[in-house]
Amino acid sequence: MRMPAFPRSLVLALLAVGTPLTLAACSSSSSSPTTTGSGGTATTAAPATTSSFTCAKAPASAVNAALGTSVGAPATQTNGSVTVCTYNSTSPIQTVIIRVDTGSSASTFSAEESQSTAHGEIVTPVSGVGDAAYSSSLSGGGFTTNTFAVLKGANEVQVNSPAPMAQTQAYATQLVDSL
Repeated sequence: MRMPAFPRSLVLALLAVGTPLTLAACSSSSSSPTTTGSGGTATTAAPATTSSFTCAKAPASAVNAALGTSVGAPATQTNGSVTVCTYNSTSPIQTVIIRVDTGSSASTFSAEESQSTAHGEIVTPVSGVGDAAYSSSLSGGGFTTNTFAVLKGANEVQVNSPAPMAQTQAYATQLVDSL
């Protein structure tokens, strides 16, 4: 049976959104996930380890100011020590994803970097930021998503955005420094 071909831009968009969500799902801590829609109320079972980061610490107004985007309030997903904030806009089409793990480690960060490389992303190590950092970019269909990930102590921040890499890196660094 022949599978339908998907446009490259769709595949890249799915990778840009799916990679941080996959990483959130692969968090090493065992807990019950919490999901909150824009402005919604979260319900959750008591997790073993919880994130000390909330998307309220990165409101859409701060994201837009830092990255030059026009995204709205985030949808939130929390799984143990990992919180993923997904901000969307339809005009122009933009998505910003912030993934924060307050229980990360050097080995976990290295494994995530290796996983990105295994998925075909060109990952560039970045020195002088946090304890470890890397960047990558995906382009296709007229869209570019820049990713910057930084580890500082047990705190890891990954920002995926349409902003230039320098802005994406600056915002990720600002977030990890605020934890």
